[in-house]
Amino acid sequence: MIVRLIVFIAIFLIGWWIYRQFIAFNRAKATSNMNRPKKGQTTNDEEPMVRCEQCRTYVPRSHAVHDQEAHAFCTKEHLQLFHKQKN
Repeated sequence: MIVRLIVFIAIFLIGWWIYRQFIAFNRAKATSNMNRPKKGQTTNDEEPMVRCEQCRTYVPRSHAVHDQEAHAFCTKEHLQLFHKQKN
């Protein structure tokens, strides 16, 4: 009788330990999938910077003004000044 009780407790504890390991594994897997960007998705943490041809400061590429020769400028005024000085 006591042997059956000990075996039952041992089986219960082993099952409980396996269940806890399974839950911890799934939680870690879900966390890592949440933090990882999906395929084809880029993170906006960093953006390429380009240098203004007039004042030599760096601006994000999305904010830059470009001319036909692919020169980058921080403002339209610098674009116009650069082409006036060039001519």
